Amino acid sequence: MEHIDLPEDLAQALEETGAQAGWNGYSDELRADALAWIDAARTTTARSKRVDDVARFAGKGLPRHRFSRVK
Repeated sequence: MEHIDLPEDLAQALEETGAQAGWNGYSDELRADALAWIDAARTTTARSKRVDDVARFAGKGLPRHRFSRVK
């Protein structure tokens, strides 16, 4: 499995929500997609929302689709 460094804001959100196990269960491809989706945010507000969404989804074991399709 490829090691992917987490941005600090996402690592903190995963820790605070207890979603690290869900994140670890994602495929490398889905993790890379989530990180690209977060990095593509144009504002800090949008980035924060995306980080929160990724942590929330990981905590629930969701999604099994690409993050770029999350609205």
